[in-house]
Amino acid sequence: MRNRKVVMVHEETLDPSGTRIFNLDFSNPIVALAILIQGKRYDESDTYSPIISRGISKIEVVDGSDVLFSMTMEEALALQCFTTGKMPFETCVQSHWLESEAQAIVRFGRDDSDQQWMLDPKRFINPQLKVTYSYPEEAAAWSANTQKLSVSAVICESPLRQPDGFLMGKQIYTWAKAASGDETIDLPRDYPYRIMLLRAKDSTAPTWHELNNLKISCDMDRFVPVNEKMEDIARMNMATLGKLIFQGEAIGDGTDTDIMAYHPFAWNWGCNIESWNLGDTVVIRRPYSGYSTVAKANGTALTAGQRAIHTHLGFDYNWCEFFPFGNLRDPEEFFDPAPFKSVRAIVTQGGTAGYLSALVLQQLRDYL
Repeated sequence: MRNRKVVMVHEETLDPSGTRIFNLDFSNPIVALAILIQGKRYDESDTYSPIISRGISKIEVVDGSDVLFSMTMEEALALQCFTTGKMPFETCVQSHWLESEAQAIVRFGRDDSDQQWMLDPKRFINPQLKVTYSYPEEAAAWSANTQKLSVSAVICESPLRQPDGFLMGKQIYTWAKAASGDETIDLPRDYPYRIMLLRAKDSTAPTWHELNNLKISCDMDRFVPVNEKMEDIARMNMATLGKLIFQGEAIGDGTDTDIMAYHPFAWNWGCNIESWNLGDTVVIRRPYSGYSTVAKANGTALTAGQRAIHTHLGFDYNWCEFFPFGNLRDPEEFFDPAPFKSVRAIVTQGGTAGYLSALVLQQLRDYL
């Protein structure tokens, strides 16, 4: 086999909002798609997050009405992290002179050498990639004409075999969570399940505190393959992946003693901070989900323009928790819903009401 990289667009300047569409008119199978977004903030205000992946509300691969992949960029980054065991390329800068960046890699197989599972455009009529985004160009938002999109594809030029299928990821369901009670979600029964993600976006506590228990019920509890506390699932994921690391840059304004240094973890384990330029010692004041507050060691505000590199440790990346169905490399261990008349996820809720929550499912879709 021989893979080659195809650059479909490089640093294309985006309008403030819209959907960018790319035809996937390749004659050979697609191993992966890489979506890179870059941009600069309007100013140094810390009142809004500079994490740029939040502006891409949907990454889709479609063939007409047939949806082959569909989720937010934050969910795609989380899926990438949990399947590779590595943090994706992502950083945020709280200034107008440097770029925030994020790159999501959508893999259709287990890795870049997997020829058994690839997206084969010849199997479809008009496969397309769609990227939907919104970056308001105004104060307390993004600087005009600085948001740039790059898209590339990894193509298998000389496959030794025809692929049997591909990994299909979709955001199946969203809801505004309650503070208690169960949310019952009907799941598809067409293809085997490989991975499930559960998310409570922008919660102020770890994901397992907001979504307490995951149960999967088949044929009205005739068979229950999963019934587990989310905190136990989180601990197993921690044991597998360890603490995750994210670096960004915060900027002082000379007056605020609680400058927010943003990160993408619901479960914040604190951060290390290094000061640039002026040499003042910068410390963390309080860790929160999604950000930490920072100031000088003596409790006073960072000097205006003072730059501080923050290295956060945490988990629940992009507020997602991850449940694998067996060995991710062995399709024999995936959960097959086809034999059942109904398959439902029952999510027990806790914590605070109102957070937008989601269930994302990755399935193995065959070409038969």
